[in-house]
Amino acid sequence: MNDSDTQVNIALTHFETLIEDHSTYLNELENLSVIPQMDMDRVMRIIKRMRKIRKDLELGINTILTYIDSVGNSRIKEEAIGIISYLNIVGFKDEKEILQKLSTQAKEMGYDINVDDDIKQIDNILSKISKISL
Repeated sequence: MNDSDTQVNIALTHFETLIEDHSTYLNELENLSVIPQMDMDRVMRIIKRMRKIRKDLELGINTILTYIDSVGNSRIKEEAIGIISYLNIVGFKDEKEILQKLSTQAKEMGYDINVDDDIKQIDNILSKISKISL
């Protein structure tokens, strides 16, 4: 196992809990979005947690993108590409849609949850991910 394999493997190991947490929080936000009177305090707490997870995911993605071309172990490379594909197709796109929906609903209730920076960060991550040949 070379250094690239090690770095990507560490990122993948860290991703296990991050992706699980990300999915859990996405589900919570989605559930909150269908309740007529959203609990805005809860929404904001979850968004705050998701920001931390998104930051950690972005660090792992950067590591994978830096080392993926040098990874010699095909299993590690395939797993990394699979996770990146999942985040591209499902994870971040779903998060972006839910945040936009919540923002619209919050405005209708007279709140401003200001997710513009979150949307920009997600778009930036999706742009980085699109540079990898999947």
